[in-house]
Amino acid sequence: GQHSTHCNLDENNTLCEALQPFLIFGHGKAIHRMDLDGKNQRRLIAGVASSILLDFHFSEEQIYWVDKRTGIIYKSSVRGLHRQKLYSSDKHISGLTVDWIRNAVYWTSREKGRIKRMDTNGKSERTLVRHLTQPNSIVIDPTKRFLFWLSGGISPSIHRCDVTGQAKMTLIETSQQLKALSVDHRDRRLFWVQFGLQGESSIASTDYNGKALHIIDQPLQSDLLGIALFHKHIYYTDAASRAIKRINKYTGGEDLEVTLKQMAKVPVDIKVVHPDKQPMADSPSPGTCVNVCSGTAEQGVCQCSEGFALSKQGFYCEDVNECAHWNHGCSLGCENIPGSYFCTCPNGYALLPDKKTCREIMTCEGNATECGHGCLATDEGPVCVCPKGSVLKEDGQDCTGCSSADKGGCSQLCVPISPTRWRCDCLPGYQLHQDGKRCIASGPPPYLLVASLVAVQRINSDGTEGQILVHEPRGAIESLDYDPVSNHVYFASTSQKTIERVHMNGGSKRRVITNGPDSNHGLAVDWIHRKIYWTVTRQSILVSSTLDGLNVTTVVSSGLDKPTSITVHPLEKSLFWADIGHQPTVESCSLYGMDRRVIASTNLVSPGGLTVDFAEGRLFWCDESRVETCALDGSKRRILLENQVGRPFDLAVFEDSLWIVDRERRQLMSVYKQTGRELQRLLVDLVQPASVVVVHPLAKPGAASTHPLGGVGGGVSISSGKCPLLNLETHNPTLDCDKNSDGLSTKSAFLCKFQAGSHGNRQICQGVFSFIPCHHIMLLVFFFLLDIRKTPPSMTSSHPGNSVESCPSTHESYCLYQGICFYFPEVESYACNCVAGYMGERCQFSDLEWWELQQAEEERRRNVVVASCMVLLICLLSIAACVTYCYRCLTLISIYWPPLELTDRELGSQSMEQESIYLELHLSLGNGGGNGVFDTGSYKAFTGHLSKYWDIPWFPENIKCTHRAGTKHRIVQNGVFRL
Repeated sequence: GQHSTHCNLDENNTLCEALQPFLIFGHGKAIHRMDLDGKNQRRLIAGVASSILLDFHFSEEQIYWVDKRTGIIYKSSVRGLHRQKLYSSDKHISGLTVDWIRNAVYWTSREKGRIKRMDTNGKSERTLVRHLTQPNSIVIDPTKRFLFWLSGGISPSIHRCDVTGQAKMTLIETSQQLKALSVDHRDRRLFWVQFGLQGESSIASTDYNGKALHIIDQPLQSDLLGIALFHKHIYYTDAASRAIKRINKYTGGEDLEVTLKQMAKVPVDIKVVHPDKQPMADSPSPGTCVNVCSGTAEQGVCQCSEGFALSKQGFYCEDVNECAHWNHGCSLGCENIPGSYFCTCPNGYALLPDKKTCREIMTCEGNATECGHGCLATDEGPVCVCPKGSVLKEDGQDCTGCSSADKGGCSQLCVPISPTRWRCDCLPGYQLHQDGKRCIASGPPPYLLVASLVAVQRINSDGTEGQILVHEPRGAIESLDYDPVSNHVYFASTSQKTIERVHMNGGSKRRVITNGPDSNHGLAVDWIHRKIYWTVTRQSILVSSTLDGLNVTTVVSSGLDKPTSITVHPLEKSLFWADIGHQPTVESCSLYGMDRRVIASTNLVSPGGLTVDFAEGRLFWCDESRVETCALDGSKRRILLENQVGRPFDLAVFEDSLWIVDRERRQLMSVYKQTGRELQRLLVDLVQPASVVVVHPLAKPGAASTHPLGGVGGGVSISSGKCPLLNLETHNPTLDCDKNSDGLSTKSAFLCKFQAGSHGNRQICQGVFSFIPCHHIMLLVFFFLLDIRKTPPSMTSSHPGNSVESCPSTHESYCLYQGICFYFPEVESYACNCVAGYMGERCQFSDLEWWELQQAEEERRRNVVVASCMVLLICLLSIAACVTYCYRCLTLISIYWPPLELTDRELGSQSMEQESIYLELHLSLGNGGGNGVFDTGSYKAFTGHLSKYWDIPWFPENIKCTHRAGTKHRIVQNGVFRL
């Protein structure tokens, strides 16, 4: 058959009764089953929702699924009986898998970034891994105790950890979209489907360590919903055709539709049910027959594919190591791979065309002198040889491949697959073009800024849709650059000798430097260290300042003749400039004028237009009628094009394009940066074109980790050496950083930051006053940076204390992702210096993960503020209600009990101070007559008014009022008070 067979042996151990594998999948609002040949489809479990993830437990005969809409996890027997709800508090479940050995269920939560587990009875639920980036498609190999899952986001990747959530590691990182992870327990490999930027698709696999990567180009639909492996086949659901299909997992090729007719509903998720899919140990136990069948065989007899052999027990097939049997035919070396092998040769030798025999590489003679890597002597004569990882081109002389100069035609990365095969890949942030070679930057399309005599305009990279940014500048603009952090464009006029800036969105211009460059292309913006660099030809110096034009400093003042064009590589901390003096050169130095070196000094006339390709690590410049390029250290120099442009004046490079300003022909053109071919004219009839730069988030890498604090020029800046601490108690202490570190200065503090891979003393403080210890300054910086609401730098915050030691061997793995561990004995704590792209206390977060955590923390803070405001508002409303109630009560009292004005009645001339008057109280409820009933409450209110004039004892009966001297009173008829 075309599948493996599980056999239960009879009592004589002679006959196997086959248990056929079958598929389970979501169909409509039910879970269905189907044989691998598309027959016997029927419903197993009804009422499970239309969007589900599922898995099974073979030995317990249970099916587990999750309703993605409600986030409820269920289980039921395969017969649809005894349905049980296991978990119901996560509506973002993106992956589900069952551990059939430890009887546990694992799932991923995409929005929460977590992996959780519980027992198969729904108990002991807990979180294993936190702070993940959009985890999904979790799978497990319980025999090896491994969990695997996919991560989304900007950099899709595949990760692994053990079943306890420990030992987390990244296996694969790619720029392509990853979907539908599945595990091959027999070959110990992971399989998945990936889609490129242009919709191209492939099936990829790797071993459990992320090695031995294998990719097969395979046209698939992007709405593929699930895959399942069974021996040499991959079964997958296709939403577009509403079918289940099958392809070979090793070779791909044309797919075979398993379903006999189009299904009524789209099949969702898929699994193959068979004991071979859930082995209980590394090898099958006696009494079972598990095998790979390559053809029709008698019942119970196992047959194996080529490259595999039946095990000694006769229960399964295992790989044949051809290299160990010495029947491979290789003359010197052999390397085994599953199901096959290939021959290898030691250094200095190469394979003959038979791919088995090694011959020594010799110097080419005669007609083969054009071979770049030597020749091999054959019976037919000498043939050109290529290094390992490359193959000979059709011309029979040049080589192509990862080990060749052309990198196999790849624009960025070349990944070897076998000695004669490779594939192209891209750096993070880029996606592979559908041609499989070029890399396209993610995000918005790039655009150009072009400066001419009359304007600075913004155009698309293909030369269309121009927009004026600066109209009629004060002088002729000769150089142009921009700051991606503050979105300001800086431009220099050599006639005015000024540097001005304007926002990308337009607005008023601001003059930054009044004594600026006097040469062409003499301006460069360092967007990371927040500096401007320019050349002054008449003084033969290189100068720098802050982005606001402050702290003007001479960087290089000796050994220069006529410096002109300048560019900067902040990540390498290097400056590059051209000198067109008596001996034209292209040179470089550090950002502080140290470590000068010559990049090019021969065959130069008037070099200029320097620009850096940050992705390739190469420098480009133009000279007379040609364009040249070399590595950043000056090696691998070559002419890219010559005599194809009139007078190249300035250059810009990004992705696979190189833009050239031709001043002689007054035009802007572009070429393919690898070969100088594919020449295109974008703009013509320009008025004295001068400078061009390309704008894109990836055109100036590292800008995302630079944070302006309070505007341009006032942000985080990185410099080296002894630098002042600004505005700190009106004093000027200094901080001297180690040579392998940078000074990270803010408006109020300074911090040493180590370069990736370096370590040493955290800082050496000089001139710091006794009332401001070094570690207090460090803490000031730490808390200052904590208040930033943007992505923090990738450096872990420094710990207090001046003495630093290397971590002991027990903490070698404390810092993750190749971070360097330090120990601070004064505070008995550990810290990590993270490599680029990672951050956190233990370097456990990638940039995107940290950003998401910061966003979550910011959301939490906002919720707390909103809740506090609501509580405060409720309290204020309650107080207002109480005040209003009291006020209304007093108002009512004043209405019903107005003040009594008492007048004297003829009482004679005798003194009233001691006279006693007996009164009968009648209370009238209203303005008129009518006697009310006396009660204690009315009495208290009434006597409150009388107490202003009379001393009244507190007795409700037989009231005796003593008249106060000097008061007027009025007693109504018969001594009755009436209101």
